[in-house]
Amino acid sequence: MRHGFVRDNLPGLASLLAPALMLASQDSWFAARLLFCAVLVIGWQSAFALMRGQGVTAHGLVAAALVAIYVPASAPFWQLAIGISFGFVLGEAVFGGRGRNFVQPVVLTLAFLAFSFADQPWREGASLPIVAVLPALVLLVGAGQARLSVLIAFAIAVAVLASLISPELPAAFFQSGTMLLALLFLTADPVTSGSTTAGRILYGLLAGVLTALFSTGGPAFGALVFATLLASIFAPLLDHMVASVHTRLMRRRARRLRHV
Repeated sequence: MRHGFVRDNLPGLASLLAPALMLASQDSWFAARLLFCAVLVIGWQSAFALMRGQGVTAHGLVAAALVAIYVPASAPFWQLAIGISFGFVLGEAVFGGRGRNFVQPVVLTLAFLAFSFADQPWREGASLPIVAVLPALVLLVGAGQARLSVLIAFAIAVAVLASLISPELPAAFFQSGTMLLALLFLTADPVTSGSTTAGRILYGLLAGVLTALFSTGGPAFGALVFATLLASIFAPLLDHMVASVHTRLMRRRARRLRHV
């Protein structure tokens, strides 16, 4: 249990320490919001774990902290309760928990809130300096909790598309701590970003293209959230395509070897 915590959850919790402390110093309600999100997420995790006879992991603390960081300071708690319940039950719990889901529950939570309660600036995201997120880049990539192939493919897609439609897009993505933290935790999530190397690259390209397109009509953070949601839905299909091509190539190679 301890080894799993150190490997799977400690890098994420450590990565969120600096952003959480910075927001807590600026927002007097952040601590209460964080506690509320943590109680609700762990509560849903515990309820489903009890029904299935499973244990509860600390991953819920990381997810709850992400929700608390990214939702607006003015967001009513009852809206958070509905959004978290929808995102974590339908995005993760019903599939069997972390590792079995194909949609990132934080992404689904934020997307649901943006669609359902337009009176709050859900698409804006927190204001984070890049220096507060750089430790997360090192910790998560180093621990394998953020897929480097996804990040590189995403950056290439945004850079190429930006040269065609909006040259200022790369600065909005790659100089913002808000965007970098979302990329690391949400878009490059090792569970929802694909299972094969080629599939992850295609997923990263798709997420980058969609983010660049969506950002021309709204805030960059909201564009990234919805692009990540759509790309994760297609991630299993991309993996299936990669596996099918690989199988055909192996069969063709086997036939050639039999005739040598």
